[in-house]
Amino acid sequence: MKMGKKMRIMGLALAMVMTMGLGLASAVDWCPDNFIFLVDQSGSMYMHFGDPVYKIAVAKKVLHDVNDQIPGTNYKAALELFAPVQELYPPGPYDRAAMSKAINTIKDDQEIFNRLTPMARGIMSLDPVLAKMSGKTAVILVSDGMADLGTDPVAEARAIYAKYPNVCIHIVAVADKKDTKGIAILTAINKMSPCSVMVEGLTLYDDKATVEKFVRDVFCTPKPVERPKEEVMILRGIHFDFDKYNIKPEWAVVLDEGAQTLTKRPNIKVIVEGHTDSKGTDAYNQKLSERRAHAVYNYFIKKGIKADRMKTIGYGESRPKASNTNPNGSDNPEGRAINRRVELKVVQ
Repeated sequence: MKMGKKMRIMGLALAMVMTMGLGLASAVDWCPDNFIFLVDQSGSMYMHFGDPVYKIAVAKKVLHDVNDQIPGTNYKAALELFAPVQELYPPGPYDRAAMSKAINTIKDDQEIFNRLTPMARGIMSLDPVLAKMSGKTAVILVSDGMADLGTDPVAEARAIYAKYPNVCIHIVAVADKKDTKGIAILTAINKMSPCSVMVEGLTLYDDKATVEKFVRDVFCTPKPVERPKEEVMILRGIHFDFDKYNIKPEWAVVLDEGAQTLTKRPNIKVIVEGHTDSKGTDAYNQKLSERRAHAVYNYFIKKGIKADRMKTIGYGESRPKASNTNPNGSDNPEGRAINRRVELKVVQ
């Protein structure tokens, strides 16, 4: 079979991947097998949170208090930071004392200015961590929600739920009441699943009984988990030649199927994501990925999909699906071809 024909068949077979809900969980309790502390270390976290307490100081004390209350040690655990992404406790068997030492290594003081918050990237960083865990995983997100750089963190959290249906994201909000944008983001993530618990950081900081209740709720919540009916739709099989963004005729049938799916589901909105391989500069690849996303966007427009249902974004070479190089450092043509792609993801 010729390579072009083989790739076309694969593209058709993988054209649309839908994550379908399974309804309510049959178990009475939602008790995790693993947990991940995901902690915001952006500049805003090193500002005062009530005088004279810093947000990060509240975060560290809450983490220590929760760590002390976790029932037993039969978990797999991790401690991850974002803004920037940093791993302090790699995914592995939970050890209370080792986790406490890892929490202690979170910096008490960092620069505030010129340190923006790519919160979406922080949520995306959960992907490789969750991939190393099996069973149910509780993510305890400690943040003020002040996302001011990159893509939409709410959309990325929704994508995590879609890819990992056995995840529950809990929120410890270390946000001032005036931080309405941050609170709105954290609240939106909290509302994605009925298993999710959201509490104010200062409440946990000041009240031991609240910490105990939070730990009980997180580590064995007597609530059914309702899975979303449709969370993510990834358009596969659309690949581009090197340094090109034109849609080849053989991909029309895949895109037509995507347009038909969107027509049948008029209430959903999508992000059209463009990607490249690693050849070329970051700046050039960023623009190329945007042109690829726009090419698919324009195709859907011609098929009758309304513009206000779609948003385009280019990721350049930052999100490879395959390795661009072989272990010996030579080019990997197959991997590069896979990375020159467009994906379609549901955001609503």
